[in-house]
Amino acid sequence: MTGIDRIRTWLLPFALAPSALLGCSASANLAELAATQSAPVLRSDQFQAAVANPGVLVAVGANGVVVSSADGGNSWRRQVVDAGASLIGVAVCPDGGFVALDFGRRVWIGDAAATTWTARPITSEATPLAVACDPAGQVWVVGSESSILSSADRGATWRDASLGEDQMFTTVQFVDAQNGVITGEFGSFLTTQDGGASWQAGTPIPNDFYPYGALFTDAQTGWVSGLAGTILHTTDGGASWQKQPNPTGAPMYGLARHDDRMYALGANGLVLALADGQWRPVEGRPAPYLRSGFSLAGRGLLVAGGAGTLDIVSLTPATAK
Repeated sequence: MTGIDRIRTWLLPFALAPSALLGCSASANLAELAATQSAPVLRSDQFQAAVANPGVLVAVGANGVVVSSADGGNSWRRQVVDAGASLIGVAVCPDGGFVALDFGRRVWIGDAAATTWTARPITSEATPLAVACDPAGQVWVVGSESSILSSADRGATWRDASLGEDQMFTTVQFVDAQNGVITGEFGSFLTTQDGGASWQAGTPIPNDFYPYGALFTDAQTGWVSGLAGTILHTTDGGASWQKQPNPTGAPMYGLARHDDRMYALGANGLVLALADGQWRPVEGRPAPYLRSGFSLAGRGLLVAGGAGTLDIVSLTPATAK
């Protein structure tokens, strides 16, 4: 399988055709259709990621769609930054600004109000797959060809620390100012302890693990999720991993922490919670998939996914026990 074939496989669960979701009817009322299409969130939207700063919620997806809410999700504003863009990730930076990742080798820089978005090219031939903003405000992008790119000026210039190997990095995260983690196919696992100045390859995740999602709560403690519902856990910084049961068997595409509890989001709109070392379903949404979850303090999880799914899931201790 070539590198581009593997990229297509990685994107497949998140790239359902809008026509498959809309259906068709010769007798459709055109006025109702026009009203539906003018709504801020459409059933045809394929959301890939959602984040928030203290005042604004933001979700991004296919066809250059960016939706934002300044009233806690009660109402949404729709923007199309570029109909040809495929926005596959978004991060919020310490100053409240946003960075959206475009599959077309661009980042879109948004202000803290999410009203203005500016495209800047990524100076690499690699395909970008994940984005993060570290505590110092640097933007990080990883992707195919073991690419590791960083920008201290929001995409105006880039530093390239790529490894030049034929493997895809699919997640990047900074847990604090010094410690960061990158994961990818073939069990790739890299860490930094100097704020990204250098990256060290750690012990590979067993069985050529292919991570869809990864989340570390500190430099030692983390989870990765992948195919067939597999979720692995480490408490020693990736030196060893333990499988945690997921009785649903459904692949989980995203991981999130809310109110000191861990959640996984994935196929068929499932939300799982970790309890007593096992993942159990606690919520469901009428969606082909959920791709992203972001904790909103005191409220719940902002979840985003297919079929225009964009909700705040209220998770009480009773729900998540």
